[in-house]
Amino acid sequence: MSQNSENPLKDKSILIIDDQKSFQQLLKGMLIQLGANNVSFYDSGEAALNKIDKDSVDIVFIDYNLGQGRNGKQFLEELKYLNKLSRHSISILVTGESTRSVVLSVLEIEPDDYLIKPFSSGMLKTRLSKLSNKKKLFFDANQAIEDGQLEAAVQIYLKIAKDRPRNAQFCYKRVCQIYFDLGQYQNAFELLGNILATARPTWALTYMAQTCMFLAQYDKAIRICDELLGQNRFNIDALDIKALSLNHIDQGKESLFLIEQSCNISPHSFARQKTFAEIAQANNALEALIKAHGTLLAMSKGTAFAHIDYQFNYIRAMFSQLHLANSKEEKADLSNQIKGSLRQAQNDPTVTEQHALFKEFNTFCEARLSVSEGDFLDAKKMIAPYIAEQSLSSSVLPDSVMALFDLGEFDDANAQLEKYKGLNECDGQTLKQLQERNESLANHQTEFEQHNVRGIELYKQGDFQNAIEQFEMALKYAPMNTGSALNLLQALLQLLPRANQAADVILEKCRSNFRLVEGMALPRQHAKRLEDLKFEYNKLAKLYSQSN
Repeated sequence: MSQNSENPLKDKSILIIDDQKSFQQLLKGMLIQLGANNVSFYDSGEAALNKIDKDSVDIVFIDYNLGQGRNGKQFLEELKYLNKLSRHSISILVTGESTRSVVLSVLEIEPDDYLIKPFSSGMLKTRLSKLSNKKKLFFDANQAIEDGQLEAAVQIYLKIAKDRPRNAQFCYKRVCQIYFDLGQYQNAFELLGNILATARPTWALTYMAQTCMFLAQYDKAIRICDELLGQNRFNIDALDIKALSLNHIDQGKESLFLIEQSCNISPHSFARQKTFAEIAQANNALEALIKAHGTLLAMSKGTAFAHIDYQFNYIRAMFSQLHLANSKEEKADLSNQIKGSLRQAQNDPTVTEQHALFKEFNTFCEARLSVSEGDFLDAKKMIAPYIAEQSLSSSVLPDSVMALFDLGEFDDANAQLEKYKGLNECDGQTLKQLQERNESLANHQTEFEQHNVRGIELYKQGDFQNAIEQFEMALKYAPMNTGSALNLLQALLQLLPRANQAADVILEKCRSNFRLVEGMALPRQHAKRLEDLKFEYNKLAKLYSQSN
């Protein structure tokens, strides 16, 4: 941002985003009085976003309260996320509120400055002058970062810190952030260690706690956080770092308490709500998980952060609670909440843009709801085409795994689980949840496999009666398992010619098991086997009918 000593605001592109016409005119008047000649304004972030291109705005004033839609903090987050503002631009948040939650929310997004209404023309002039000088001082460092030359930016910041001690704190913060971005945590540790050897400023303690956490020195990180919280119990950075560190050492209950406390103090942070969800899921705190994902979904709507995954994760969290629900009333309530969320989601723009993906997700959700209501056959028919055709989107693989586990299709579930593990976009927390579900069913799977394998052995020995008993036992643990149902049919058909008086019972069992697999979109191997078994059944049933 170049300087003009006579008129630093001349020809600067200045944007005001505020829904109050009176304030727009007031601020514009102040700026014109200070020499500005290129001022425009918009009533909302939505209106301004389409007009802002990178490097096209020199100074942007954003009011915190913008009426309906995203607030000023969210809009500035979007501008940074979308890389719409150059590092040489000046961003200023304006607010009429001075409550702790609002101030913390403003500071977390790191605008270049913030102003609390009302303010005078003199104050505005002083602030703009300081910000302009600061941008000029750090021009080369900011340019190096924009060009991706992070190591060069570090050297520039360190030189400024040495030459201009009054700016050293700001420089060291930026250097630590770059070290974090580069994964050079030991470098950050050494830099901060030198600073803390002579003084213990809050910012350096905070960065050191974060560095220790990154280096897996969790006990040290917690001790530093306790020191910070002793100075200020509302230090949300210390609360966050301590919560994450405790979670790493399996102190889940305290970790969850701290991150909830942090969210209550500063509820508008997207990153903090994600941390809340991460810790809640790691500790199987399902009510907290639903709350966190619900907040993320609400915060993301209508913003650049909007993504269909927030819909998916919110509904998945409710399914986790449904799976563990004990009473019929609780199950019914959760089922209704899930159904309502699925209906509402269909009107969300992120869903309508990805209709095919949501249709897959919705199908598996409906199948899981059918299982929870005891309708296994209906659930299996819903998902069979996707499983048979192997055409499932990677985003919905976790839901297919859960549905298949619910149905007792263990082989298919584990095959889908392995496929999910191999994805680059595999989410660690989701994978952990799937593996825990798999482990929780380990006894069922073992019992199923033992009975099914024993049934196959007996069948090969010609002991069809006992083979049938084993396959029936296997289906008690996995009532919709296609392979075992076909095994049972095959054994029943072998026994039918020898059944005599029991033929009617065997025929009815055959019809019952055919209903489990008929009309299904089966994998090719199972489909061929079913066709052969139906042919054999029809032939034997006809002979039995003629003999009677």
